[in-house]
Order: sequence, then C-alpha cells, then structure tokens
Amino acid sequence: MIKWLQVKIITVILGTLLLVFIAVLAVLNISVYQTSIQRAEDFLNLVIENDGFLFPLIDTPLTDTPMPIPDMNRPIPDINKPNPDMNGSHPGMNASHPSMNASHPNMNRPNSAMMRGGRFFYVKLDRDGGIFEENMLLMIDFGANDAQNYVTSALNTGREKGNIENLSFMIAEKPYGQIIVFVERSIDIHLIEQLNRISMWAAGIVSLILLFFSLFLARWMVAPVKNTFDKQRRFISDASHELKTPLTVISANADLLQNEIGDNQRLANIKAQYERMNGLVHDLLTLAKADEGQTNTVMSNFDLSGAVLNTALESESRAFEEKKKYSYDIKGNIGYIGDEKQIRRLVTILIDNAIHYSDNGGQIKVSLRADGSRIRISVFNTGIGVPDGEYKKIFERFYRTDESRSRETGGYGVGLSIAKAIVETHKGKIAVSGEYMKWIRFDVTL
Repeated sequence: MIKWLQVKIITVILGTLLLVFIAVLAVLNISVYQTSIQRAEDFLNLVIENDGFLFPLIDTPLTDTPMPIPDMNRPIPDINKPNPDMNGSHPGMNASHPSMNASHPNMNRPNSAMMRGGRFFYVKLDRDGGIFEENMLLMIDFGANDAQNYVTSALNTGREKGNIENLSFMIAEKPYGQIIVFVERSIDIHLIEQLNRISMWAAGIVSLILLFFSLFLARWMVAPVKNTFDKQRRFISDASHELKTPLTVISANADLLQNEIGDNQRLANIKAQYERMNGLVHDLLTLAKADEGQTNTVMSNFDLSGAVLNTALESESRAFEEKKKYSYDIKGNIGYIGDEKQIRRLVTILIDNAIHYSDNGGQIKVSLRADGSRIRISVFNTGIGVPDGEYKKIFERFYRTDESRSRETGGYGVGLSIAKAIVETHKGKIAVSGEYMKWIRFDVTL
C-alpha cells in the first residue's frame, strides 16, 4: 500500500513537472521555427514587392533612377585592388552617381541583416512560362539547370509558397508574367535541428533530476503515513497474538465445564462467541501478514476444478438449511499454478458472503470456466446487493453495506478484504457487478 502510494506521488510530481518543462520546450521550438518561417516569408515578400534587387544595393541610398542589370558574364572586380575610375569604391556606388542622390519613392529598402542571413535567387517568367531573367549572384555552385529544376518543382506544387528541400519559395503574378523567389534556409534549419537535439538532451537530464527529486519528495510526504500505518499494523498483529491466549483459556474452560455439567445453553453461547472471535483474530493476522508481504504462499500445480467443486459442495448443506437455491457450474480439467489452500479460502469467502446477503429463497450460483488463457471464478446471488457508488468500498476492511443485517448473520466485514489480498497475491483481478436490491456477482480472473 505504501509503495503504491509512493508510486502515485512520484508519478503525479514527475508527470506534472515534465509536462510543464516539455510545454516550455515545445513553445520555444515552435516559436523559433515560426520566426524562421516568418523571416523567410518577409524576405520573399520584400524581393517580390521590389520586383527583384541586387545584393550591392544593401546599405546604399536608393534613387529614382533604376540601376542597370549587370552583365552576368562580366568578371567581378577585385575590391582590394585600387582602381582610379572607382574612387576607392564599387562603380556606380560613389556619392557622385546621379542615381544615388534621392530616395526611390516606390521601393522598400532591404534590410542588410535579412539579406546577409542566407542566399537567395529569383527567376522571372514571361506569360508563356519562359525564363527571361534570373539572378543567382549569391548562389555558389548553383547553375541554370539547378534553378530550372527548382522552378519546375515549385510550379508543380500548385501553391503560392512552400518549401523544397532547404529552400523556401514564393510565386507572385506580375504584369509580365510571374516572379519566383527562392531563399535558402540551411542555417536556420541547422539551428532548429540543433535546438531540437539540445531540447531532447535537456529533457532527458531534467527527467533524471526530477526523478530523484520526486523520489525524495515522495518519501518525505509518505513518511508520516507510513509511520502511522506501521503502528496500526503492529497494533493489529500484536493485539491478535495477545487475544489468542485468553481465547484459548476460554475455550479450554468451556470444554471442562461442559464435561462436568453437560450441555448448557450458556456454554453453547460462549463457545459460539469463541468461534467468532477466534475467526476474527485469525482474519486479522492474515491481513497483517498480507500487509507485511508474509503470506507464506506455496505455489504448485493443482486441479482447480476439483478444488472449487469440493469447496462448493462443503457449503451446499448450509445453503440448503437456510433454504437458498444453490447451484454450481464447474468446468472440469482446469489446472492452475497457485496456492491451493488460499484459493479454497477465496472461494469459501465468496460463497459465505453470497449466503449471508442473499434474500430468503434467493439464488446462489458458483461457476468456473476457462476463458482463453485466463480462468474466471464467479459467485452470483440475488438479494440486497450493493448501492451504486459503493462497489470499491466493499473491499475495505470492516465495511458493511447493512450494519443490522451483518450483525444478524455474523461477520465483521474483513472477508472480502482477505479475498482481495489473495487475488492480488496470485496476480489476478477481482471485480463486482450487480443491481441494487436485486443481485450481485463477484468475478475473479486468474
């Protein structure tokens, strides 16, 4: 019980903290990814709005006079070599150039950080789909065939924007036809992948840290409960052992008196109460041992059909005396590996419970059958049943649905607790179903 409580606390603490941590990492990764996509789209829109531009325009004034498109075959001058015609700067970029003296009224200025963040190229198509202009100055080791392949792939997608490998693209309609702009996002993708890897490592490391933290916190939280539970368990065990001695003395003296004076109603009452008290002490010791994990279970292969049938037959006469309609349906040749003594006691508890709580002339039925690889033992009876919402409570110790009826029929409300402990020892499950004031059935799956 204490171990299960610790597991639940650890699960709740670890699960909650991990969910929060994973949510933070997810928001961070998604935010970075969305920012990367948005930055690429802003850049693509900027190129489209300006109908393409050249890298040398960065950080230079813009004028009403458009700059000429450079000859693609012209060699790029060495900017480190002095040239008297350039006045120490790129041709067309000096302050005396007439195109540099006024701002361009219809052109958005490109952001230098945006431009330097990746490579891009664009292609212009006429209305017949032919390429009449392309700009690949920033694309190294990238030829016309590569550009054509990407253009074809972008057009085949049928979308205005998207991603092809490490390139994001955008297509826009123009008076002359279309412009298709591509921007490379290799750096962003690499950073996002690296962030994902770091997040996974961080999640693993934090999980281990949280696990140790949860173990410590669970033990600290459960410690008072464990101490109380241990004290209660020791009290039940010690009290049960202490009660054995006076009960033995009472039984011995009652037998001596009976030998001296013969049968006597008062002596019979004393012996009857002794049997009840002795049974309760035995049950309490059984529960105490189960709590301590000392059930002394002896597993062996035995004939389950025979064990259940013999146990059912032992209760047949009692059910007949109480005028109950008793029947059983035991399938033969069913073997099982378990503690035969405990299984017999399990069946006895369920049958006794059915007899106690069945109505006058009620029906009781015991059944055993194999369901695939599982074995099911069922005990059914008509009668008061269990109120809705109390099915889980009936396995609690000293719980009784009807106090007055329980006192009349005997019992202290620990039988079903022992039955559940036996089932759990055998790694099985016990379930209850029924309809209040009509019927109830216990199903044990082994």
